[in-house]
Amino acid sequence: MFRSAIVLLLALLSGSAHALDPTLSIAQLHHDAWTSKDGMPGDVWEMTQDRDGFMWFATPSGLYRFDGVRFEHIRSLGGVPLLSNVIATVRAFPDGSLWIGYRFNGLSVFRDGRLRHYAEADGYEPGGVYSVVADERGRTWAATSKGLFMLDGSRWRKIGADWGLDGTSEGLRRDPSGRLWVNTENALFYRDPGVDRFVPTGLTGQHFNIMSAPDGHLWLWYLDKITRLPERLATPPHPRDWWTTSYSFDAIFDRDGNLWHAGVGLYRLGPAALARTDVVHPRTDPGERAPASLTSGDAMTMFEDREGNVWLGTRRGVDRFRRDRVVPAGLPPGYANVSLALDDAGRLWASAEFIRQPRLWMHDGIRLVERPERDVQVLATAADGALLVARRGVIERRKGGTTIRIPFPDSVPQAAMDGGVRTMLDDGTGLWAGFAYDRLYRWDGSRWAPARAFGLSDELPVSMARDAHGTLWFGYRDSTVVALRDGKTRRYGMADGLDVGVVGRVMDAGGVLLAAGDKGLSMLAGGRFVPVRLADPQALAGITGMLLRADGDLWLNGSRGLVRIPAAQWRAFLGAPARTIATYDLFDAIDGYPGIAQFRSGQSSLLETPDGRLWLYGTDGAAWIDPARLPRNRLAPPVHITSVSAGGRTLDAAGGLILPAGTRDLQIAYTAPSFTMPERVRFRYKLEDVDDDWRDAGPRRTAYYTRLGPGRYRFAVSAANEDGVWNPTGAALDVTIAPTFVQGAPFKALCAALFALGAWLLYRLRLRRVTLQLRRLLQERASERERIARTLHDTLMQSVQALLMLFEHARDRLPQDCPDRPLIDRTLEQARDALREGRDELTALRGAAAPAEDLVGAVVPLGHILGEQFGVRFDVRVEGQRRTLCRDVAQETCFIAREALQNAFRHAHANEVVLEVAYGEQAFELRVRDDGRGIRAAARPGHWGLAGMRERAAAIGARLDIGPGAERGTVVALTVPAGQAYERPARRPWWRRLAGGVPAGQP
Repeated sequence: MFRSAIVLLLALLSGSAHALDPTLSIAQLHHDAWTSKDGMPGDVWEMTQDRDGFMWFATPSGLYRFDGVRFEHIRSLGGVPLLSNVIATVRAFPDGSLWIGYRFNGLSVFRDGRLRHYAEADGYEPGGVYSVVADERGRTWAATSKGLFMLDGSRWRKIGADWGLDGTSEGLRRDPSGRLWVNTENALFYRDPGVDRFVPTGLTGQHFNIMSAPDGHLWLWYLDKITRLPERLATPPHPRDWWTTSYSFDAIFDRDGNLWHAGVGLYRLGPAALARTDVVHPRTDPGERAPASLTSGDAMTMFEDREGNVWLGTRRGVDRFRRDRVVPAGLPPGYANVSLALDDAGRLWASAEFIRQPRLWMHDGIRLVERPERDVQVLATAADGALLVARRGVIERRKGGTTIRIPFPDSVPQAAMDGGVRTMLDDGTGLWAGFAYDRLYRWDGSRWAPARAFGLSDELPVSMARDAHGTLWFGYRDSTVVALRDGKTRRYGMADGLDVGVVGRVMDAGGVLLAAGDKGLSMLAGGRFVPVRLADPQALAGITGMLLRADGDLWLNGSRGLVRIPAAQWRAFLGAPARTIATYDLFDAIDGYPGIAQFRSGQSSLLETPDGRLWLYGTDGAAWIDPARLPRNRLAPPVHITSVSAGGRTLDAAGGLILPAGTRDLQIAYTAPSFTMPERVRFRYKLEDVDDDWRDAGPRRTAYYTRLGPGRYRFAVSAANEDGVWNPTGAALDVTIAPTFVQGAPFKALCAALFALGAWLLYRLRLRRVTLQLRRLLQERASERERIARTLHDTLMQSVQALLMLFEHARDRLPQDCPDRPLIDRTLEQARDALREGRDELTALRGAAAPAEDLVGAVVPLGHILGEQFGVRFDVRVEGQRRTLCRDVAQETCFIAREALQNAFRHAHANEVVLEVAYGEQAFELRVRDDGRGIRAAARPGHWGLAGMRERAAAIGARLDIGPGAERGTVVALTVPAGQAYERPARRPWWRRLAGGVPAGQP
């Protein structure tokens, strides 16, 4: 509401909204009417405009609200029904409240979203309401059929003789000074601010009305006349305020000082005439009266909105009058085939015809004045400013009060006499004229010569022009242009890039030749024509008039209306002809354009008069536009969100909305009350977290969203009027969509937990499968090693042993002193060493399949064998309760232990080797100690025992430490975490463990 108040204050204090030009007649104003077929019934008793910009209408068939596009029948407000459909008065107060007076049932007020009805319990006597205003203290006054009432606080008080009021009130007004005026059935009274008493004015009669003129002076309407308020009753002039501009009267002053009266038809008197009189009799005094056909019914009440439009309430509906940008020239209705030209004095001449009856008019500076000629066919302006008038059988050259008559060529047929001249051009030394049903000729001052004498064809051109260099240009129907200079011709057509259709106009635009046709506009550049492009290509179709003003703006009159290309845009296009001109103005029927441009051969349909106005014609007559005084609406339209539809239900858009769970589609209706050109109001909107930027909705007043998810959204909408003035704040609505169970955070958390559990189960399953595969491979490898060991033992080792025995037997048979005996002994010793090494390798192969249940039992025998072989004491120490190891851990640990024992026995030169095994709760540990000479700093080349031990430890996730002992020798320590070392026993289901009392973890 605060934003609306600011917008309203700016509207009241500024002159930004345009008014109705008092120099224009009512017929020259843009007129629109709405009746029952548009949703607006007749008998409009009163009109008002509220702080939010809406128009309200009180009628005997109900209360209506209007935003410029749609009428809405209001049956309830704030969810509370109105007392009656017979509404006598409706008043918008500056605090945002709306007062509704009924013809019979009393009074209601709509404030802050709540509707309240006043009854006898509030001190109010229900009756017909005539008027409602507020005084300087904010107290509400109501004139009713039961008397005058004042709302002081929460109760009504009836005002009568104790306040100096005599009679029953019939009307109530407040002037800009704050004075209250009350008229009874036969007299007029007033009350000054701060004084609780009424003073009689001494004026008697009925139906008084106090009006404030823009200059602050008060006028009094009564007894069928309007007079200046007598000096004895006058107050110092005050600027007009809310109470003189926010609701309708029988007669009003608009902001330009025009007096409008709705008592006897529609009557208007301009400020110049008012300045010369103190009394106006609308029934009899001279003034402008609108024809009855111009309005939708008998005039009843008048109102001027904040944009300067004048509204008329009638018995059939409501009418609106506004200033047009393109103003009718004042030709009689129905006249067409217009031709325009200027004479040597700069006066405008116009010819037109109605049912083949041509007429001629001259503009006298104020209006078009009809001339007596009745056979004028076409007009043109000569190179020296003379007026060329083509009439039946003759062309007149009028200049300086002298008329020279040029007869048609003798060869022109009789049909051409009636059809007349189609087009004329004065080239400075002669006159070119194209005749209907004939051809083109040139008059040299003494005789006519056909165009073929100058190298042109006999085809009649559609248009002709002369450029700044004296070259003559002729446009034809087949998208062809011919240039004539110094007796030589040059033809341009499709091959030269010219594709505009029928060439309706050729013009030199500041050294640039333009050719326009029914298909578009082209420019001659570098010997070829290039197309001129606008964002809307159709805006350049059917051009019959072109004009380049002194300020550089290019104006084009075409089938879509009047186009203005700003000078900056035109210069930019000339520098880069390949670009598209995006910024331009289009003036069409909404701006007052008369029909569409009439595409026919002849003179230009657009010209400029010395006063700067541009004159043009279309199918509905002639009009003018003043580029220097274009009405501009600088009042930004207020924006409102009217309703929200979701899930098939329509919701009130007041405040934030919480929509039910599962809502996916949203439809938001919005509007922007603007009454000058509501058809041109444009909208843009966005839904935060959905739209990255504003969406351009054009004139559409509904936003649609689908597939929305749960969450909090903020919808924002803004609007611009016909002149592109955007509302800086717009309107916003917070919308919350509750999540469904499956969209809520608990469900998402549950899904995440289930997903994590599933992932963990898959991981465990995968780990189990990989472990089983690894164990199977290890088992297969161990079985294969045992098979190889058995095969080698039963074949190779037995064979070697047999050979040794044979060699020993052979050696024993040799004499003791045989010289070969030492060699044989050495050979036998080497063979025994090889046999021992073979047994060691077989032992290693067979030890690969270490039992997981008894790792110590798998390793200790090797220690004892090695101890006996190398003569070293071997000891075993076991700590903790023995537990079954995982098969792969047992295999790798067995390999590491055997490698460590073999290294200790073979290389340590120790006296004792100790194997220590500890089954701990946190880890499984295996250590091999010796008291030998210690380990070398680096492994010998070609020996990979230590590296293999580390690789095996890493494969089972164990830590392997190899280092010196506490006093001497070496310690090889293997540590495997308990979770990886021990095999987990099968666990019974939890319910069985609970039932049996078995502790968790026990089999």
